[in-house]
Amino acid sequence: MKYLIILLFFVSIIFGQNSLPRSLTPEEKTRLHEIGINRTITIPPDSVVYAPAEFDSIAGMIFAWESYYDLLTDLIKEVAEEDTAWVVVDNVSDEASATSTLSGAGVNMSHVVFQQIPTNSVWARDYGPWWIYQPDGSRAILDLTYNRPRPLDDSYPEELASLWNIDYYGLGLVQAGGNMLLDGTGNVFISNIIFDGSQGFDPNLTVVQLEEYLLDYYGVEKVIITDHLDYDGTGHIDMFVKVINDTTVIVGEYETPSAGAGDSYNICNNVADQIANETNGNGQPYNVVRMLMPPHSGGVTYTYINSLIANKKVFVPVYGFTTDVEVLAQYEQIMPGYEIIGYDCNQIITANGAIHCIGMKVPAMLPQSFCEGWVLGDVNADNLIDIYDVLSVVDIALVSGEVSSCVSFAADINEDNNVTFLDVIQLLNMVMGW
Repeated sequence: MKYLIILLFFVSIIFGQNSLPRSLTPEEKTRLHEIGINRTITIPPDSVVYAPAEFDSIAGMIFAWESYYDLLTDLIKEVAEEDTAWVVVDNVSDEASATSTLSGAGVNMSHVVFQQIPTNSVWARDYGPWWIYQPDGSRAILDLTYNRPRPLDDSYPEELASLWNIDYYGLGLVQAGGNMLLDGTGNVFISNIIFDGSQGFDPNLTVVQLEEYLLDYYGVEKVIITDHLDYDGTGHIDMFVKVINDTTVIVGEYETPSAGAGDSYNICNNVADQIANETNGNGQPYNVVRMLMPPHSGGVTYTYINSLIANKKVFVPVYGFTTDVEVLAQYEQIMPGYEIIGYDCNQIITANGAIHCIGMKVPAMLPQSFCEGWVLGDVNADNLIDIYDVLSVVDIALVSGEVSSCVSFAADINEDNNVTFLDVIQLLNMVMGW
């Protein structure tokens, strides 16, 4: 373990000297055998109530303070207006530097929470935590095996679960978060790059195994596998497909065959037709909206679709093209009631990613209305109200930390939206029959 820590320390130093692209570097392609080393794999959760979708409510967003600081600052400032921005830094020095930068930009620092957890890269979407809600209303972390030999990135979700003291489930599935789009009805969209060993994925993975992983850990009933763009650096589906709500999906569109790299013009059209002929988990057909893909130029796949939804705000990549205004207006049309904000992504897009790639959501806690069937006082949900429930309420009153919605509901005996020793006394009276 001592030698592993030393190794990771030097890896962090080496990676910290250069901004890693979203794609594999030539050097990383020689180390694909290191992917998944020292991962914690667990059994699946006993029960999955719901895996939050792209568009569901969030408590805030996670950003890794590794590169593209101007863009990160702008995004963090917008998120922190109303929600929490968790900023992951490598060490005390990085936190001080980030604090200075963010404060100087006028960020609401009361909504910024730093996490000193070393990472290799900025691409939090691809290696960050996925989430499920459990029967008691608690949030749990799902951790995919990151398809990059970047050990600090790959370990981040487990480190976060430990920091927040919440349930953790590690998958043996090699995947990148940007190559998965959940629709909230039990469907997920994934590109077939997931079977390409040259891109760091498991070449032995079968469709049946993929479906089993996603059912067991995410509760996903249907996996919709599409083709991926040619020569976009990653093959991730979030470069040209976006789920807006449970029935609306944006798919990219090139104006001419020559505008897209390789066969990307036809790939976009075929994927649009494929999704339009699918139904969601409720049996409803998808409404496919086509959105312009700027011409592939200089080896760069430009995209407006790699946007990020943060509650009622949508952060859209723009490039100073004449088509920017048209696309922002299209977002406003298909997402009424949302604030549409464009951000210059000319620098980051050359590393094969944009805004969706660098932010990972933390879902909102479920409302207590979810807790149907739970009874005041039965905190451990064993159908008895006894001294064990009293002890549980004492623990909640004493220890600050996350308590699931339904446990909090059952422990709040006097229904004042706060669990204190007044609830302990009242519950003790109930148990003793006083």
